[in-house]
Amino acid sequence: MERLFVYLRLAEWEKRIIEDVLGGKIEILYWSGADFSGLEDSSIAMAVTLPREAIERAGKLKFVQVPAAGADNLDLEALFDRNVMVATAKGCNARAVAEHAFALMLSLAKKIVEQDYEVKNGKWRSYTEENFLLDLEGSTLTIVGYGNIGREIARIAKAFNMKVVAVKKNPERDEYCDECYGQDKLKEALSQADYAVIALPLTRETRGLIGEEELKSMKKTAYIINIGRGPVIDEHALYKALTQGWIAGAGIDVWWTYPPSQGYPSSIGVHRLPNVIATPHKAGWTKKSREKCLRFAAENIARYLRGEKPLNVLTKSREY
Repeated sequence: MERLFVYLRLAEWEKRIIEDVLGGKIEILYWSGADFSGLEDSSIAMAVTLPREAIERAGKLKFVQVPAAGADNLDLEALFDRNVMVATAKGCNARAVAEHAFALMLSLAKKIVEQDYEVKNGKWRSYTEENFLLDLEGSTLTIVGYGNIGREIARIAKAFNMKVVAVKKNPERDEYCDECYGQDKLKEALSQADYAVIALPLTRETRGLIGEEELKSMKKTAYIINIGRGPVIDEHALYKALTQGWIAGAGIDVWWTYPPSQGYPSSIGVHRLPNVIATPHKAGWTKKSREKCLRFAAENIARYLRGEKPLNVLTKSREY
């Protein structure tokens, strides 16, 4: 019987999800939290990340299943060089991430964080024009990255009566977007936005895609929300945009550096700016999403064991 090495910290209820799908089909070995003992005899791994030294000792490894949407924490080059198949659980947390994008958007539009702080400190804003809040209704939402998450964001946006502009590789409209552009018209799409949501994975193509030119193309009253990956937006360009008034503000859930790295989540302090609402990469972290992602991952491993091609398989030219 083949062996599955699960390199995740899991509660008992999470293990039961995996065992409900794979019990009896494969020997399951859970990471002990100490080392990678057992990985060397495993043909399959379920992991979000695997250090190079772990990959090098995994001589029998044939398939890695990521129980999350992205694989940017894996050393894909090392895995592909060893002819290891890699697949993700893309789409499993789309609804949760879309809801979080709207939480950030609404918090910026309605100044939730500022007003909460003021009320708790004894201040009551006057009913004057300078204290008007913003409406989502009638505004334009540009979604850069119109995949599972982007489309779910668009679906929710229609309930707010927003105009939706999508940016995607294959610019084809659907029932949720009013206009659709290719990446070559990114600045044109951003120039229309009252709110721009970045929902792109991190690949060689998308790293630094949103830079000074793109941010300067936006309205000074516009807000940018990033629930894709931090490095898709140039960190220094965003800092300039937020401090020099190119845009009004930002809601950010994904960052450039993570614990335990020094200076996280932004070494230049983007997260400390008063016109930024910051959350610690938790958009997809709901119990329902966790259940869906683990079940999808286990079912995809079951496909592999049956000799079927798993879903969401990555290649050197398709990293997401």
